[in-house]
Formats: sequence, structure tokens, C-alpha cells
Amino acid sequence: MSAKELHEQGVKLFRQDKFELALQKFNEALQSAINDPKRTAEIYNDMGVTYKQLENYESAHQALDEAMARFTELADKKGQAQTIGNRATVYEDEDELDKAVEYYKQAATMLEEIGESESAMYVWQAVSRLRMKKGQYIAAIGAYEEGIENMPESSFKRKVLEKILKVPGSLLGGSKE
Repeated sequence: MSAKELHEQGVKLFRQDKFELALQKFNEALQSAINDPKRTAEIYNDMGVTYKQLENYESAHQALDEAMARFTELADKKGQAQTIGNRATVYEDEDELDKAVEYYKQAATMLEEIGESESAMYVWQAVSRLRMKKGQYIAAIGAYEEGIENMPESSFKRKVLEKILKVPGSLLGGSKE
């Protein structure tokens, strides 16, 4: 079976919450992917996420380190950004919220730099959610606004979100523009 097929089986098992079995498939896929550096990086990234689900944070960090090294070697900015975002989720699960915010911000910035503004918006939403969790309400709104500002002007989603963000200001006596 090819590395791609094994990897896809691992992802399918992950989506079925069969994390131990997913890891087995990912390890098999790694053995078959020795001549496919991009696939290897993706597998390590997926392994990191899987270890996080199993609350094996040390292994999650190790797998994400491997993924990052390989994505960096490939100059794959999108892969790097995804790995940074996944690292943020590990820190979030470890309740290291300040570290998680910093990693989410790095991922969002990198995604914006490569034109992945919609993906970046989801990451900014994670920053906003963590800021809310910490009681940092103004910073939470700021994070959300940051994501919106970097979306394409013509984006329907941007227009809707801008309108939603204007509501609190209008309720507080702010501008309705």
C-alpha cells in the first residue's frame, strides 16, 4: 500500500476518533514515504494533532517539531503555518494560553502573508476565543477585527462580520458607520 493510501487511512481513523489506530497507520505511512518529503511532513503534522487528542503532549510537540523542520526545509509556508497553528492547539490544551495566543498569531500572520486570508480568519477567531476565556474582552474584539481587516475587501464574509462588529459600538453610543 502506498504512503498516500496509508496516510489517508490514518486520517479517516482520526476522524472516527480511533486515535491509536490512526497513529499506527501514520507510522506505516512514514515508512513508505521516505522518498516523499512533503508527505512525510504532513504525516508528522497529523501525528502531532493525534498525539494531542490522546493528551500525549510531549509526543505531540516532538511530532510537530519534525513537521516544522521538514516544512521549513521544503520552504512550504502553508505547511509551516498549519504546524504553528497545531502547536497553538497543543499549548491551549496544556492550558498555556499565552503561548497558544502567540503561536496562533504567528500562524495567522503567516497565512495572511501567503494569501490564505480565510484560513487566517479562523486562526484570529481562535485568538479572540482565548482572549475571551482570559477575560480580555477588548483584546478579543481586536483579534477578531485583525482577521477581518486582512480579508479581501470583496469578501461576503468580511462584510457580514464587519456589520456584526459594529453592533457593540452602536449599543455603546459609538459610530454606526
